[in-house]
Amino acid sequence: MGALVHLLIFKGVIVLKLTNHKNGIGILFIIFFMAATGFSNYVLADAATVNSVSSLNAIQIYCMEEHGNASKSDADFTEAIVNLAASNDPAQRVNALSQLAVKGLIDSEVVQKILQTAIQDSDPQVRGQAVYALAQQGCGDLFVVLEQALQDTEFSVRLMALDSLGDDERSVALLKQVVEDEDEAQAIKDLATMKLEALSASNQTQDNGI
Repeated sequence: MGALVHLLIFKGVIVLKLTNHKNGIGILFIIFFMAATGFSNYVLADAATVNSVSSLNAIQIYCMEEHGNASKSDADFTEAIVNLAASNDPAQRVNALSQLAVKGLIDSEVVQKILQTAIQDSDPQVRGQAVYALAQQGCGDLFVVLEQALQDTEFSVRLMALDSLGDDERSVALLKQVVEDEDEAQAIKDLATMKLEALSASNQTQDNGI
């Protein structure tokens, strides 16, 4: 398993977050991309966007545990996360969502309610973190969520959606679609291209038995 750099923007400051990721190929191309293209210019410009339009408002998610697989919830931790998620401060809401990126001691019904609200948040950083948390929680219809998140007006949301795509056929097809989209930001297209190349190299290595 590898690690992947996630980027969040708070008041113009880029925050790098290392997290586990099922595709151990991301860390190098994200870092390279930042160094080679001046990534902060894209992100800071996006953070300054006034008219943010979410493509996720009509999405209904499903994150319930399968019968017999539910874990025991921690009441105090759950209360703390619920309070953070309801904060008027977007940074606090992002903080709550970051703690949902890995399945923990919170009842799945509570997780679902938090994420359902978060993907419709007016703040793009909250939406982006919600998309990532949804992917890590393995919520139902995840591909639909990622597909819609790639239509979001905010760069940071599209970046998280792009990062959360896997190596299955539908994800690869969507990555190719992003690359061919004439209206997409060049930064996103470049990242999609690099992820496709990394996936191709990984598959080639596996085919060669290395």
